[in-house]
Amino acid sequence: MKIPSQLHEMLAREKRCFLATCYGNKPHLSLMIFTYLANENIVILSSRADTTKVYNIMKNPQAALLIYSLGEEGEPSCSCTLHGTAKIISNSKEQAYREAHRQKHPDMDSFIDGEDISIIAFQTEHITIADSKDNVKNWSAETR
Repeated sequence: MKIPSQLHEMLAREKRCFLATCYGNKPHLSLMIFTYLANENIVILSSRADTTKVYNIMKNPQAALLIYSLGEEGEPSCSCTLHGTAKIISNSKEQAYREAHRQKHPDMDSFIDGEDISIIAFQTEHITIADSKDNVKNWSAETR
Protein backbone atom coordinates (compact mmCIF):
# COMPACT_ATOMS: atom_id res chain seq x y z
CA MET A 1 0.00 0.00 0.00
CA LYS A 2 1.38 3.40 -0.96
CA ILE A 3 1.21 5.66 2.09
CA PRO A 4 0.22 9.31 1.36
CA SER A 5 3.11 11.75 1.93
CA GLN A 6 1.17 13.65 4.63
CA LEU A 7 0.80 10.42 6.60
CA HIS A 8 4.38 9.37 5.88
CA GLU A 9 5.65 12.52 7.60
CA MET A 10 3.27 12.08 10.55
CA LEU A 11 4.31 8.47 11.09
CA ALA A 12 7.99 9.45 11.06
CA ARG A 13 7.45 12.38 13.46
CA GLU A 14 4.93 11.13 16.04
CA LYS A 15 5.76 8.65 18.78
CA ARG A 16 2.47 7.67 20.42
CA CYS A 17 -0.72 6.09 19.21
CA PHE A 18 -3.79 4.29 20.47
CA LEU A 19 -4.13 0.60 19.63
CA ALA A 20 -7.64 -0.84 19.46
CA THR A 21 -8.10 -4.60 19.65
CA CYS A 22 -11.17 -6.75 20.21
CA TYR A 23 -11.95 -10.34 21.13
CA GLY A 24 -15.21 -11.93 22.18
CA ASN A 25 -17.12 -8.67 21.59
CA LYS A 26 -15.00 -6.94 24.23
CA PRO A 27 -13.05 -3.98 22.81
CA HIS A 28 -9.75 -2.94 24.35
CA LEU A 29 -7.84 0.33 23.91
CA SER A 30 -4.17 0.94 24.77
CA LEU A 31 -1.85 3.95 24.63
CA MET A 32 1.31 2.80 22.83
CA ILE A 33 4.66 3.96 21.52
CA PHE A 34 5.21 3.09 17.86
CA THR A 35 7.89 3.07 15.19
CA TYR A 36 7.10 3.30 11.49
CA LEU A 37 9.40 1.30 9.21
CA ALA A 38 8.93 2.98 5.83
CA ASN A 39 11.04 0.43 3.95
CA GLU A 40 8.64 -2.36 5.01
CA ASN A 41 5.56 -0.16 5.34
CA ILE A 42 4.75 -1.53 8.80
CA VAL A 43 4.28 -0.08 12.26
CA ILE A 44 6.18 -1.67 15.15
CA LEU A 45 4.78 -1.72 18.68
CA SER A 46 5.81 -3.54 21.85
CA SER A 47 3.98 -4.84 24.89
CA ARG A 48 4.35 -7.16 27.84
CA ALA A 49 3.32 -10.60 26.68
CA ASP A 50 0.76 -11.08 29.46
CA THR A 51 -1.52 -8.20 28.46
CA THR A 52 -5.06 -8.09 27.12
CA LYS A 53 -3.88 -6.51 23.86
CA VAL A 54 -1.44 -9.35 23.11
CA TYR A 55 -4.08 -11.96 23.99
CA ASN A 56 -6.60 -10.21 21.73
CA ILE A 57 -4.11 -10.00 18.83
CA MET A 58 -3.39 -13.73 19.10
CA LYS A 59 -7.13 -14.50 18.99
CA ASN A 60 -8.17 -11.78 16.53
CA PRO A 61 -5.41 -10.03 14.54
CA GLN A 62 -7.73 -7.32 13.17
CA ALA A 63 -6.81 -4.05 14.89
CA ALA A 64 -6.72 -0.29 14.44
CA LEU A 65 -4.25 2.47 15.33
CA LEU A 66 -5.22 6.08 15.96
CA ILE A 67 -2.42 8.61 15.52
CA TYR A 68 -2.88 12.34 15.84
CA SER A 69 -0.76 15.40 15.29
CA LEU A 70 -1.05 18.60 17.31
CA GLY A 71 -1.07 21.99 15.62
CA GLU A 72 0.78 25.10 16.72
CA GLU A 73 -1.75 25.92 19.46
CA GLY A 74 -1.83 22.40 20.87
CA GLU A 75 -5.08 21.48 19.16
CA PRO A 76 -5.24 18.34 17.00
CA SER A 77 -4.56 19.38 13.42
CA CYS A 78 -4.77 15.94 11.85
CA SER A 79 -5.77 12.46 12.92
CA CYS A 80 -5.20 9.21 11.16
CA THR A 81 -6.78 5.82 11.69
CA LEU A 82 -4.94 2.81 10.34
CA HIS A 83 -6.99 -0.37 10.00
CA GLY A 84 -5.15 -3.62 9.49
CA THR A 85 -3.64 -6.75 10.91
CA ALA A 86 -1.41 -7.05 13.96
CA LYS A 87 0.98 -9.96 14.43
CA ILE A 88 3.22 -11.01 17.31
CA ILE A 89 6.72 -11.38 15.84
CA SER A 90 8.76 -14.37 16.92
CA ASN A 91 10.98 -14.93 13.92
CA SER A 92 14.32 -13.70 12.58
CA LYS A 93 13.00 -10.13 12.22
CA GLU A 94 12.20 -9.72 15.91
CA GLN A 95 15.62 -8.37 16.93
CA ALA A 96 15.83 -5.93 14.01
CA TYR A 97 12.33 -4.63 14.79
CA ARG A 98 13.18 -4.33 18.48
CA GLU A 99 16.37 -2.40 17.64
CA ALA A 100 14.55 0.01 15.30
CA HIS A 101 11.92 0.56 18.00
CA ARG A 102 14.65 1.18 20.61
CA GLN A 103 16.38 3.71 18.34
CA LYS A 104 13.22 5.81 18.03
CA HIS A 105 12.45 5.51 21.76
CA PRO A 106 15.81 5.38 23.61
CA ASP A 107 14.19 6.48 26.88
CA MET A 108 11.54 3.72 26.81
CA ASP A 109 13.70 0.58 27.06
CA SER A 110 11.58 -0.91 29.86
CA PHE A 111 8.71 -1.06 27.33
CA ILE A 112 10.87 -2.52 24.53
CA ASP A 113 13.48 -4.87 26.02
CA GLY A 114 13.05 -8.01 28.07
CA GLU A 115 12.05 -11.64 27.71
CA ASP A 116 8.46 -10.77 28.64
CA ILE A 117 8.15 -8.03 25.98
CA SER A 118 6.47 -8.97 22.69
CA ILE A 119 7.17 -7.19 19.43
CA ILE A 120 4.07 -6.48 17.35
CA ALA A 121 4.06 -5.70 13.62
CA PHE A 122 1.04 -3.88 12.25
CA GLN A 123 0.28 -4.15 8.52
CA THR A 124 -1.99 -1.40 7.22
CA GLU A 125 -4.92 -2.31 4.95
CA HIS A 126 -7.01 0.88 5.07
CA ILE A 127 -6.27 4.48 6.13
CA THR A 128 -8.58 7.34 7.09
CA ILE A 129 -7.13 10.84 7.57
CA ALA A 130 -9.19 13.70 8.99
CA ASP A 131 -8.11 17.30 9.50
CA SER A 132 -9.40 19.91 11.95
CA LYS A 133 -12.00 21.06 9.40
CA ASP A 134 -13.44 17.53 9.11
CA ASN A 135 -12.01 16.94 5.67
CA VAL A 136 -11.76 13.16 5.44
CA LYS A 137 -9.74 11.11 2.95
CA ASN A 138 -9.54 7.32 2.64
CA TRP A 139 -6.94 5.00 1.13
CA SER A 140 -7.12 1.27 0.75
CA ALA A 141 -4.62 -1.46 -0.06
CA GLU A 142 -6.99 -2.67 -2.77
CA THR A 143 -7.06 0.72 -4.56
CA ARG A 144 -3.31 1.35 -4.79
